[in-house]
Amino acid sequence: MTWSTSPRTRCRHGGGRLMAIFILMGMLALPGMNAAPALAAEAGSWAVTLPRGPLLTTPGRSESTAELRSPAPRNVAGGRITRVSWRYEVSDDRHAVRAWLCHPRRCVALASGRGGTRRFEGLPADMPFVLRFRRDETASSSIRIGRVQLIVNYR
Repeated sequence: MTWSTSPRTRCRHGGGRLMAIFILMGMLALPGMNAAPALAAEAGSWAVTLPRGPLLTTPGRSESTAELRSPAPRNVAGGRITRVSWRYEVSDDRHAVRAWLCHPRRCVALASGRGGTRRFEGLPADMPFVLRFRRDETASSSIRIGRVQLIVNYR
């Protein structure tokens, strides 16, 4: 019998072939295993805060925030939304304000001044959002929308 030597193992030639086949199979499997995580998008989030939103002076008329965009659009490119959270403050009567969170492809009515939704799931994360507000007919005076915050989670 002949022995084969390598820096790490010693084996008989018959067993060496089998070992070589297993090593080769393992080496062929590794690139596929390493490629899977590389193809999966990396999860992340972006957030933006406005010191104050619009002033609602006319009942029934909608006013919008400026566009709320990712501060680093290159990092978000190709990402898909998983969840969006918001928060906004109202100077007076909260019940006299109706609000919507809008992406270029969809708007969602908001039930309160803070919350989160998955209704934007799958949409591009690098596109801008706006918050739209409307003062109810019952409000007796102008209403100031205070600080506005948006957080977009994506994968």
